[in-house]
Amino acid sequence: MQQYKIRTTHDDMPEGYEGVWYKWAHNELDAINLLLKKKRDKSGLCVFKRGGTGSIISTEEIKCH
Repeated sequence: MQQYKIRTTHDDMPEGYEGVWYKWAHNELDAINLLLKKKRDKSGLCVFKRGGTGSIISTEEIKCH
């Protein structure tokens, strides 16, 4: 398993807010799916498990030694 850093925006937060999530998963798609209640739509809008909507800015794998 790898650790992933996922940066998100939330529609109910002030402009410029970026949330950061750290998730352990087998691949990038599984890490993103741990945050979402349902799949992203074509415009990139997401519904998060903890409520609220927003979008995913970036996902990067963290190298652990």
